[in-house]
Amino acid sequence: MTTMLGIDLSTLGDQFGGYTPGRTLIIDGDGPAYAAAATVKTLSTGIKRFHTAVLTQAFLAKAEFVEVHLTANTSNKAGRFNILAAKPYQGNRTSKAKPPLLEPLRQAIAHRENWLPEYSDCTMHYVLEADDGMIQSAYRLKEHGVIWSEDKDLRMTPYPYFDRKSGQVVVPTGFGSLHMEYTEKAGTAKCLGLGRKFFWAQMLMGDTADHIQGVAKLDGKLCGPVGAFQYLDPINDESEAANAVIDAYRAIDQNPIPEAWLLWLLRWHGDTAWLYFNELQWSPANRAFLDDCVYRQWFKAAEPKEEYNDVPY
Repeated sequence: MTTMLGIDLSTLGDQFGGYTPGRTLIIDGDGPAYAAAATVKTLSTGIKRFHTAVLTQAFLAKAEFVEVHLTANTSNKAGRFNILAAKPYQGNRTSKAKPPLLEPLRQAIAHRENWLPEYSDCTMHYVLEADDGMIQSAYRLKEHGVIWSEDKDLRMTPYPYFDRKSGQVVVPTGFGSLHMEYTEKAGTAKCLGLGRKFFWAQMLMGDTADHIQGVAKLDGKLCGPVGAFQYLDPINDESEAANAVIDAYRAIDQNPIPEAWLLWLLRWHGDTAWLYFNELQWSPANRAFLDDCVYRQWFKAAEPKEEYNDVPY
């Protein structure tokens, strides 16, 4: 067995075997745009560097086409800033200076005249976040689309996902799975996964990158990645997992709806976490609890914003 960085290379197949006909890479362009803007001095060079990064990912995913999704710095982000969750959405993001070329580069990338022939679409999102647009494309393309993102939130897709660590396209089974990753140097633990099971894990442990609390206490203790994994990993039914998580919220009378509203990625225009909740089978106690929670005050009226913080992941 030949290994590199702990990966069994014999399991990877032919890395250079060309693309899969009809496959589209659904890529989060904000990370590559930031990296390009931070390392070049001219817009034309930034565009070339961005395209190189995107084509590299398309090659690794064996994709014939590419969809690029970007979040405008004035994006409403699906109204998430108006949600009264346990913590303000992205409230931990600082106002540190961004590369001067970042916004001009993103705007240029979105212009059709700068698209590559491989691009089937390139969208700058002003109402939603790029993550929402990517999930919508995944539901539209199904097995013919592959999501690539530096943001772990996209792992909740039920469709193909490019796992950067293994260099492989992976597809969730059932309603998903969870696993733990440990960083030896820092001694930190991450709970990662695939499919909607990862969404429910985030409902417990939250998302530090976006300043989302998750459940305040689980069985009387703070819930981190290890606690979320141990609580949900044995459960293989979606409604059972959902009830287990809402049991924890109900035990401390914490409204789960704002947390879900922030974490849930919209499958289509008009989709909401509440619509998803209503697709599940609830215990009588949890159904009554959710029906009460939805009428609590968990959002505020929209306020105009000139610009939202958008720092790299």
